[in-house]
Amino acid sequence: MYKRILIATDGSEKSKAAAKEGMELAKALGAQVIALNVVNEVVIASAVRQLGSDRKDVEARLKAAGEKAVEELKSMGASAGVNIDTVVRIGAPATAIIDTAGAEKADLIVVGSHGESGATKLLIGSVAQKVLYWATIPVLVVR
Repeated sequence: MYKRILIATDGSEKSKAAAKEGMELAKALGAQVIALNVVNEVVIASAVRQLGSDRKDVEARLKAAGEKAVEELKSMGASAGVNIDTVVRIGAPATAIIDTAGAEKADLIVVGSHGESGATKLLIGSVAQKVLYWATIPVLVVR
């Protein structure tokens, strides 16, 4: 069935819950997991603009947080007996998730649903919605 599962994480509790579901599936199937964190380029630009910080400094801090998020998944996988590779990228989250899934030859994407509502959902939609719309492989969205 699924041999390579990409699990996207932003380090939040909802994405950790999604990762747990993805890990259980990977363990049951004997699948390889790719844990991915995407540092949102819009957040970098916003932080630079609002805080007057150096772009490289902001990138480094956000990448460090991303590394921490994927390492947490790697530890979770080790406890469950699941082999995990980690990837941290900078970009637009939905696009980077789909591009990484292709580059890593994933056959399933697992994402958490953050339940955006109101104006935020109307203006930008959610990462999960975009991944569902654009992905050419199956997507598991965990609430």
